[in-house]
Amino acid sequence: MEYSLIQHGTDVYQASLNLRHEILRVPLGMDLFDGSYDDLSNEARYYHFGAFDEEGELLASVIGIPTSTQEVRIKQMVVSETVQNTGVGKRLFMAFEAYLLNLGFIEFILHARMTAHGFYLNMGYEILGDTFQEVGLDHYKMRKAFIPTDD
Repeated sequence: MEYSLIQHGTDVYQASLNLRHEILRVPLGMDLFDGSYDDLSNEARYYHFGAFDEEGELLASVIGIPTSTQEVRIKQMVVSETVQNTGVGKRLFMAFEAYLLNLGFIEFILHARMTAHGFYLNMGYEILGDTFQEVGLDHYKMRKAFIPTDD
């Protein structure tokens, strides 16, 4: 398994869009590509990260959006149905956190679907406030802060 950056505008980026559409939007009766909820126009500025099998096929992806020099918002974590509950998502998320830490980000924010918030609790995130609605589903705002070390 390989975990690496996905370059915007590539075939792999398109595969990540297709995976996000299939797993996150179709079950809600939504279309990632119609612009009614998702604005894809700014995605060239985001960090896209993926998990790939030995043949180079994308199995999972996640996005990071810088909101300041030290804070990043993580969104649209998605894992192919064929490898869900196998640890691919956890390993991808850990690799992405390490990548973001290496870039200097120390505070990570995300909006977790109610059905997925346990995953993020297990990854060390804390819930901030009450549930709220996003894409018609209950979500929690969650946060994880890393304390910089003096090397």
